Amino acid sequence: MVLGLDVGSCYTKGVLFDNGVKKEYVVNTAYKPKIAIAEIKKKLGDFDKIAATGYGRNLVSDADHVITEISAFGRGAFAANPLIRTIIDVGGQDSKIIKVRDGRVDRFVMNDRCAAGTGNFVEKIAQALNLTLKEFGTLALQSTSPETIDSLCVVMAESEILSLTAEGKEPRDIVAGVCDSLMRRIVNLGAQIGIEEPILFCGGGALNPGLVKALKRIYEDVIVPEHPQFIGAIGAAVSLR
Repeated sequence: MVLGLDVGSCYTKGVLFDNGVKKEYVVNTAYKPKIAIAEIKKKLGDFDKIAATGYGRNLVSDADHVITEISAFGRGAFAANPLIRTIIDVGGQDSKIIKVRDGRVDRFVMNDRCAAGTGNFVEKIAQALNLTLKEFGTLALQSTSPETIDSLCVVMAESEILSLTAEGKEPRDIVAGVCDSLMRRIVNLGAQIGIEEPILFCGGGALNPGLVKALKRIYEDVIVPEHPQFIGAIGAAVSLR
C-alpha cells in the first residue's frame, strides 16, 4: 500500500493506493504543511511506502520517493485515462496546462503569478457576492447568457462585477461570466503549447460545475476524473509502483 501525498500551497491531498484509490483525504495546508502531512498520515492509516509531490514535497522527510508535480500530474492523468492528451489543472494559487504522450510530459505552461487565472479568482468573487463556492457553482449552471467580464486582474474584475450587479444583471449570468473569464485566461495560456483533446480537467477547480460547464463551452472532449483533486497524489503513488 502506497501513500501518495500532494502537498500544495492551499491544500494537502493524500491517497492510499494499491491498484486503485482505496482511501483519500484532503486538509487545508493553512501555512502549516508539516501539520497537514501528519494529519493525513494519521487519518489514512497503514501504508508501506510514501511518495510525495507538490510545493511542499521536500518537507515529507520520510518519503521513499519524491517527484515533481508536473511529472506526477502526467502519471496521474495516464492512470485516470490513458487517452488524455492535455491536462488542465486549476488550483487555488496556480493553474497548469500540461501536454502528455503516453503518460509522459511533453510540454507544460503554468500561471502562478496572476490570481485572475487561478481558483483564488473564483473564491474572491464568491466572497464579494456573499456566496459559498457551492452556491457559486450551482448558480453558474443556471445561466444561459453569461455576462462578459473583461478585466484582467482580480481587483478590477470585482469592480466590474459590482457594477453589473448595480445595473440589475442576473446573478447567475454574472457568476457564469466569471467562470468563462477564468477559463478563457487558462485556454489563452495553453495556446502557447497547443491544447489537444481529450482534456483531463482536474484540481479543485474541477469540483466547480460552473467551471466545468465553461470549459465545455470551449472544448467538446473534456473529462473530469473520479478523483479530480487527487490526480497529483495518485501520480506520486503510481510513480513508486
